[in-house]
Amino acid sequence: MKKLIIFSLLFVSTLFASCNTSSNHYWIDNPTDAPITIYIDDTVYDIPAMTKIDIDLEYGKHQLKYNGQELTFHNGGRTNKGQAIINPTQSTYVFMAHQFINQNDERATDKFVEWALKTQSDSLRLKINDTITTLFVPFKATNQLFLSKSDYNWDYNIEEPMPEGITLSNPIVTRQNRSLLNDPNYQAGKFQETLFKLYREQEFKDFIKQYSDEKIEFLLEKTPYAELPKRKITLTKLKDITDAEYQQKLEGQVKLFDQWLDLNGSQSAEGFKEVLLSQELNTIKADFLKKYPKNYSFNQATNEFNTQKQPFMQYQLNIIDDKQ
Repeated sequence: MKKLIIFSLLFVSTLFASCNTSSNHYWIDNPTDAPITIYIDDTVYDIPAMTKIDIDLEYGKHQLKYNGQELTFHNGGRTNKGQAIINPTQSTYVFMAHQFINQNDERATDKFVEWALKTQSDSLRLKINDTITTLFVPFKATNQLFLSKSDYNWDYNIEEPMPEGITLSNPIVTRQNRSLLNDPNYQAGKFQETLFKLYREQEFKDFIKQYSDEKIEFLLEKTPYAELPKRKITLTKLKDITDAEYQQKLEGQVKLFDQWLDLNGSQSAEGFKEVLLSQELNTIKADFLKKYPKNYSFNQATNEFNTQKQPFMQYQLNIIDDKQ
């Protein structure tokens, strides 16, 4: 119970300031206490301890090397330009929810705070002092190689301090949300907001020390580069297509995708729409259904293909097979 109270206190803050967030798309971070050297293709990056650097990474396929390990990854940044961090050391980062509440508002009850804490919390296995336990806490821990805003939608990144408070204001009423004008909560004014910050592990531990002397350790294991999951197109339903001509047409679409992965720079940018949002594939699909109205074999294979392409739409940086 003591630990839950501590984390509840961390979750609630006071109000008075406002903020801006960074718009940089690609960073490489070294949160360790020693300098590191990494290679992306033929470019060498020497990164001092506890330092984040900006990089300009062209679209397409790249080789990443660090500490005797290497892998191939693809930058599809043109499809999704949100912020992303490359974490070559596979260090631990913490993504935490901070709830700002106007404690003078009558709606800011203990019951509301408890409810808000639960809605922003997840179970996490931790080592606290010498005890391994699972707690329901308002933060997540990750050591992913690529940290994307698609997964962790932070308001404050690793080098942006959380404000001690914020200024609350109601959303602007537009034609789409004008029903808010009849909402009693809107009429009473905004009294709370949740903002998210991404912490380096040590930065998070230093933050915790302000509230507790307990020692927290995260239990994440590092996966060798060679064993990290890779994105690839493997169609198990291709052979189920009953018409060999259409089977070959879908194979041709897969080949176009593989060729796109090999493109870099402007060539990759020019081809991404047709590969990922293929109008030609949609036309082939419609032709098949017109020819075989009750045969869904091509439709099922196409759905599998689109599902496997989806990460390249959602994420900027994807680990891929070096033979792909």
